[in-house]
Amino acid sequence: MPREIAVELPRVAYYTGEVIEGTVVIETTREVSSRGLYVDFKGTEDTEITRGSGKNSHTYRSSAMIVQWRLPLRGEGPLPAGTYRFPFRFQIPLHALPSYAGRHANVKYILTARLDVPLWVDTVWSTEIFVFYDRPSVRTYAQPVRFRSGGEGPEVYVELDGDRFFARELIGCRITLNRTGNARIRRVYTRLIGGEWARADGQQETTETYRTEVAVPMDQIRVGVPFTFEIPIPADVASSYRGTYSYYSYALHVGLDIAWGFDIIAQTPIVIVR
Repeated sequence: MPREIAVELPRVAYYTGEVIEGTVVIETTREVSSRGLYVDFKGTEDTEITRGSGKNSHTYRSSAMIVQWRLPLRGEGPLPAGTYRFPFRFQIPLHALPSYAGRHANVKYILTARLDVPLWVDTVWSTEIFVFYDRPSVRTYAQPVRFRSGGEGPEVYVELDGDRFFARELIGCRITLNRTGNARIRRVYTRLIGGEWARADGQQETTETYRTEVAVPMDQIRVGVPFTFEIPIPADVASSYRGTYSYYSYALHVGLDIAWGFDIIAQTPIVIVR
């Protein structure tokens, strides 16, 4: 090929607010006419929901632009044969959503370098950039959480030191059982549920995509006395986020399995960031 383009990057994963620094490298074997050299950074939130099947199916789609930037690195003019390096830098927006790929929603960032060639196919290089929430900012608005089950019978009361957690962390909680009376408690368990909500062209879909359950050892439990328990968060969970057409969220359940009766559940939303 008479011309090639590539981008040198130290990595492809960044936190919100972080600066991406890279270099566009162009190699030409002969002089090339050009209307300019650009670096484009585009982030989109897309949703897609299909109703029906076969010939009667219809797919609904919606899309929101998170960020769309173009950085000019070179103006119009011929590019002689040789190797050229063009450094660039820009900041991931603080308000950006984390990268996400789900059943009905997708948040994606693409970095593209483009040499605009008149009357011919442009020379293009692109890659996906993976964005994660800035970790210090996640704790900024964390607050203690207290929640309990309702009703007049057995009660489970739960205390958390915060409402925001990271993947691979332990959720520390204090659990107190009250008013158990003659109820036979077969087990106490915690359940972490992750779900995606998406809207596409007026259609809505909610999908549970993650569920893990951990049993509390019964020898730890004393009615009326708080006991501590830790709930592990796996490494591969998706980040909580809230976009224009979709969001991903978590609910923490603490439940009592009652013999010959309905489970007693205390629940609260929490934020988990990968």
